[in-house]
Amino acid sequence: MLFRILILLIVLLVVPDVYMYYAYVRRWTSRWYLRLLTFLPSILLLVYMLLVLRMDDMTAEHQVTVGRFMIIFLLVTVPRFLFTVFDLIAMIGKGLYRRIVRIFAMTIALFSVIVLLYGYFIGRSHYIVKEQTLVFDNLPKAFDGYRILQFSDMHLGTYGDNHQQDVEAIVDLINSQKCDAIVFTGDLVNYQARETDGYRRNLSKLQAPDGVFAIMGNHDYSMYIKTLTPEMVRADIAELQRRERSYGWQLLLNENRVLHRGNDSIAIIGVENDGEFPFPSLGDLPKACKGLQGVMRNKNAKTPAGHTFSILLTHDPTHWRRNVLPETRIDLSLAGHTHAGQFKVFGWSPVALRYKEWSGIYTECSQVLNVNEGIGGVMFPFRFGAWPELTVITLKKGNR
Repeated sequence: MLFRILILLIVLLVVPDVYMYYAYVRRWTSRWYLRLLTFLPSILLLVYMLLVLRMDDMTAEHQVTVGRFMIIFLLVTVPRFLFTVFDLIAMIGKGLYRRIVRIFAMTIALFSVIVLLYGYFIGRSHYIVKEQTLVFDNLPKAFDGYRILQFSDMHLGTYGDNHQQDVEAIVDLINSQKCDAIVFTGDLVNYQARETDGYRRNLSKLQAPDGVFAIMGNHDYSMYIKTLTPEMVRADIAELQRRERSYGWQLLLNENRVLHRGNDSIAIIGVENDGEFPFPSLGDLPKACKGLQGVMRNKNAKTPAGHTFSILLTHDPTHWRRNVLPETRIDLSLAGHTHAGQFKVFGWSPVALRYKEWSGIYTECSQVLNVNEGIGGVMFPFRFGAWPELTVITLKKGNR
């Protein structure tokens, strides 16, 4: 995984050193060995990076090593990079302006250290429950007040650094909400099915009156370890699916389940991951909606009488605008995938530059999407602002 961001890592490492050398070090001393000494932290970090890159095979055994490297690397490089950026801005002015900007540069650098340490040691386990009440005029009366617990993106591989007990805490928190149904919107693991080793007892404890429903996310398709043969990939996917079903979860692979309350009913629809390149695009909405009345759109007809109220589980939120809105009348879609970038300040995350829908509730006419920010972490366990969350959605019947 580090190879995917190697250029960014090198930029973070090299740019501050080059700037500090030409802006300050050359003026402070003419002794070559003192000048060389200023590069020592980066040299040591580079050696560390080269050693970790050799182990960056994405296997379960090495994920903890990569995660620890990332937090150490960022603690060293991010403050220096931020200081470099703002100190360059300070160079534009003179006098008081320059002093103020440099003080700000040092402040923001220190703040980044606090954020990284807090996010790694505390934020990753700062689990929150978000409450959302959604009103639909076509919700069957018997389901007025129906409560759904959504969780997403567990990424079990990142709990291996002595945080395995967090999974039990998450399960207990989910069950304590006492919802009518529990839905998981994908990415149970980072790269391999065996990341679930040791978690069966806890994950099997998830219980709700109408059951636990799950889909697969892009990380569940064993697509990142390039040394695996196609046969090994298929076997790993099948093993993960077998394990999820062994927990008592209903794994929906382009299929649906109808829930009944007396004469009323709603449908839970689950599609396989349907993302933009390079992520798997395996969703099949017509197949997933088979047997449901009026869910797929007919260009020549209005919404038919008896339209099945439907809830779609789809991992990637881009699927909603690409296919769900133009092709279906699905009332509520639940997605994850974005993690809200695992970093959010004042309601904004850098991931907003990549995704139009990336956190919370979005509405188009009568159709609604909720993007859950996820509960785990990928690459390394860190959360700040975008706290690991569970979402409790209460369905209400009425006019918007």
